[in-house]
Amino acid sequence: MLRLNEEKTELIIFNPKHQVRMNWELRLQVGNNTVFVVSSVKNLGVYFDTSLTMERQLNAISKAYYYQIRNICHIRGYITLDACKTLAHGLITSRLDYGNALLYGLPITLMTRLQKVQNSFARLVTRTHKIEHITPVFNSLHWLPLIYRSQYKILMYTFKALKGMSLST
Repeated sequence: MLRLNEEKTELIIFNPKHQVRMNWELRLQVGNNTVFVVSSVKNLGVYFDTSLTMERQLNAISKAYYYQIRNICHIRGYITLDACKTLAHGLITSRLDYGNALLYGLPITLMTRLQKVQNSFARLVTRTHKIEHITPVFNSLHWLPLIYRSQYKILMYTFKALKGMSLST
């Protein structure tokens, strides 16, 4: 009794980046439905493109976070530092951590784009000027830079798996 949801079903073919030749006319016939090839798909909130560069995912993350940063910027003068930290964790940090293990090993140029988002939010929370160095700001907030956050998450999962511990503890 299972049925194919035509609106949500997509076909993607993963290729190495140097082999970008794509057959866009390729289609898959499933019963009476036809599924066409697309350049990127979204699965559990994460975008995957044909060469797994994660650029579409990074663009989506940056766009969403800068939107949140602009919204919080409007009310920053009316809330306390603790309230702003809570907003930071609820709206930005938790989303930066979601799926960040998939970002491990990406080129530094792509990770720098996401790091700028985290830097902007840290500056907003602490009301730090753009010309000031970001490391003391991260230290005062007890935040890890994004590259180290993904490494920490992978190492934590590995440690817990080796020790037979639950991932939720």
